[in-house]
Amino acid sequence: MKQRKLRTFLATSILIALAGCGTEEVVMKPTPPPVTSEASGSDGNGPERTLDGDITTRWSASGDGAWISYDYGQELTFNAVKIAFHKGDKRASVFDIEISKDGKTWTPVLSNVISSGNTLDLQQFDFDEVSGQYIKLIGHGNTSNKWNSVTEFVAANCNVDECAEPTTVRSPALIPVAVSGSLDDGNGPERLIDGDLKTRWSSKEKDAWAILDYGKVAEFDAVRLAFNKGDERNTIFGIAVSTDGKTWTEVINKTQSSGELNTYERFEFEPVKAQYIKYIGYGNSKSNWNSVTEFSALNCSINDCPVNEIITPEVIAAAKAAAAEKAKIKNDGPASTLANWKLTVPETNAGFYGASVEKQDSVAEILPGNCSADKSSLDEKTNNTYFSADKNGWHFRVPLEGGKTTPNSTYIRSELRELANDWQPCDDSGAANWSYGGTHTLISTLTLDEIPANPLKKDGKTPDAPKVVLGQIHAKDVHAATVKLLWEGAEKPVRVILNKSTEKSAFSVKLGKVADPSKPWTYMIKMTPDGIELAAGGVTKKLKFGKELDNAWKQEKFYFKAGLYPQVYKESGGAFAATFSKISLKHTARDGDFGTHVPLECDAAVNDCSKAVWWDVPLKAPTIPAKPLPGNKPSQNFDLTTWYLSQPFDHDANGKPDDVMEQYLAQGYEQPEHFYTAADGGLVFKSFIKGVRTSNNTHYVRTEMREMLRAGDDSIPLKGVTKNNWVFSSAPIEDQMAAGAIDGVMENTLKIDHTTTTGEANQVGRFIIGQIHDKDDEPIRLYYRKLPNEETGSLYFAHENSKEGSDNYYNLVGDISGKAGPDGIKLGEVFTYRIEVVGNTMTVTLKRDGKPDVEQVVDMSKSGYDVGGRYMYFKVGVYNQNNTGDPEDYVQATFYKITKSHSQYQK
Repeated sequence: MKQRKLRTFLATSILIALAGCGTEEVVMKPTPPPVTSEASGSDGNGPERTLDGDITTRWSASGDGAWISYDYGQELTFNAVKIAFHKGDKRASVFDIEISKDGKTWTPVLSNVISSGNTLDLQQFDFDEVSGQYIKLIGHGNTSNKWNSVTEFVAANCNVDECAEPTTVRSPALIPVAVSGSLDDGNGPERLIDGDLKTRWSSKEKDAWAILDYGKVAEFDAVRLAFNKGDERNTIFGIAVSTDGKTWTEVINKTQSSGELNTYERFEFEPVKAQYIKYIGYGNSKSNWNSVTEFSALNCSINDCPVNEIITPEVIAAAKAAAAEKAKIKNDGPASTLANWKLTVPETNAGFYGASVEKQDSVAEILPGNCSADKSSLDEKTNNTYFSADKNGWHFRVPLEGGKTTPNSTYIRSELRELANDWQPCDDSGAANWSYGGTHTLISTLTLDEIPANPLKKDGKTPDAPKVVLGQIHAKDVHAATVKLLWEGAEKPVRVILNKSTEKSAFSVKLGKVADPSKPWTYMIKMTPDGIELAAGGVTKKLKFGKELDNAWKQEKFYFKAGLYPQVYKESGGAFAATFSKISLKHTARDGDFGTHVPLECDAAVNDCSKAVWWDVPLKAPTIPAKPLPGNKPSQNFDLTTWYLSQPFDHDANGKPDDVMEQYLAQGYEQPEHFYTAADGGLVFKSFIKGVRTSNNTHYVRTEMREMLRAGDDSIPLKGVTKNNWVFSSAPIEDQMAAGAIDGVMENTLKIDHTTTTGEANQVGRFIIGQIHDKDDEPIRLYYRKLPNEETGSLYFAHENSKEGSDNYYNLVGDISGKAGPDGIKLGEVFTYRIEVVGNTMTVTLKRDGKPDVEQVVDMSKSGYDVGGRYMYFKVGVYNQNNTGDPEDYVQATFYKITKSHSQYQK
């Protein structure tokens, strides 16, 4: 590839020479873009997306050999391609490049090339000049899976186009065809080549060995190894090679790993020909165990061999610096204000405020909102012995000269305590701030400005470390902190004391050291749905509920604390002082914790709420107006006595959507953001991408009603062949007799208000507006889909063959792609769909004013719904079929008619 500069020089010289001879100057034009592109297939992300100049779009196809080709419309000269790959910063893609003059006979110019795996930008791949009209990229998957995903493609002639310096084309390392090893502990040799640094081969055998068989003789000059606990001990080993698996040549005599890193380490030797590479283990610096996580052989003349895999002091220092930087806590959350806290100080009310205040002997507190005992306020102007605020932060001080302690403690403090998020000025400040669920984070950046010289233990005699609690999670009704984070001196790591359960069952974990606390440092305390996360001194640890922590904590209510809470004798002398330059509080709700919470309560204006069952059984069908009226409740415009509603949030924190049973719908339930009467009287259903799923079997969320033939009689089971559900008239007679109805018709009129515009290409714009669901499967799922760049959308449905476990798709207008053309359904256009089932025949009809009806008939006789035990129910609403877009993106439809009817079993 070194000839490129020469080629460019010659091309330029010819132009100059021709110009100097009076000849008309020849202008070499840049390489034009291709005129067309095509591909062997795609997942809906077509080949044209590699030419749109947008690296957020892509062509994607799965499988070794999937290809994409470009026609340039004329014969051109090429010597490089520039390619950008989807997730190109996380995985390397393997591919070939071929060029053709006629689109039939192809010449390989790059074979088995691998991308860098570290960038999303265009990467340049050079080859010798060749002429052609067509260029083909043939994909061989990537280092994570078999997908081929290209975001942008550019072919170039670097004599006339702007190019980078010539690049060295890399090939992927050879993959062994077999791996074997000496006796192991259950962690077998196959784990050496699984690409996972968390798995390992382990053997305690003397001179333990593992052999990679590459299936053919090839040239090698290095091995790449990673070691279990590679940052804690040196592993001792040798490497031998063989062409026949019998005669071995040692290429690395006893050597050892760095003992500093858990990443890949490369060990080089003179190039050799071999089919078999043997690792010979001699234990490690702490035991006789041989534990290797990854093992591969390389040829660094053609394979990727990063410089930082040769372990030097500089590499170790850089790796540790990078790890420390990665572990560094960023205090970039929202800064708290003093309005979020109350302050406890180590004096009594009488001593701090004077004898005239109430509760004179109680520990003194300073509250915001002029709610302190003397009507003063905790704010930026507060300035006393224990606390002050200025532009540098909040300053705390605890003199160890005695003082008042809080109940259940022998230690004094100057410490903030978080107030309830709904705290009103001068309310009871003891109310807790938050409950389990969602994510709750306290991050503090601080300096310790003063540390007592001679701290003592609580006996007042024994010397102690300068222990001080700097942050806590405390529970409201439990006399123990869930979390207490302590600094205990420059020589000790930051320690966190936790209570395993709501009983006093303390244990501790160690984080990193803060050797100079007089310089700003940061700690983090976080509660997530999974457990507690802690970080300080470059070390992060996670403890899980149900494992290190009891699930009983999930039932409590909590608040954060921050400041100075010394854990030494209160008369030790000296003082602790600290400046908190920033305290960040952030509370993120559960996925299902959005939308206005509407409690399910009996409405005394509608029903007699003194009764345990305050509704009619069965519920009485209301009189419905000819068309829905603005201002009415949903149940005043639609008969909802035989439906329940599933919503996409979980305000009662039971891990399930907040369902609304038929009696609450019938008395007028509405949800102001997801289920409500529109200004024109229609019933609006709305569902975001975010939200709680209805079961473990679905990937999507919904605002959707489910048919309930029992009409409020909850003595009838929800599921099964009962009077709550219906069956086909082709079902066994005993099921027809047991069911609530036979066959069915659902006819609904609606308009589509909004569909998703973000997300993966195969999900964007689609959602379900009607269904028949059975015990396990769906005889019909009716979809609307509109793509962001299309004026109209499609209406199509899937019929699931329960015997085969397959879906068959039927089009009413447009198709599954979402492209419907001028006949499609626009946003805001009113239309009607009708689903009718008689026996094993299902008829689906689309009706629109001014256009002929479209009808699809499905023979379900071979679909398995006519056997015993299969029961049916209609569903209507919006069931989002997108989980990859912006969480705030949503689907919405407004319904103007929702009707259904059934037949009854006749002897």
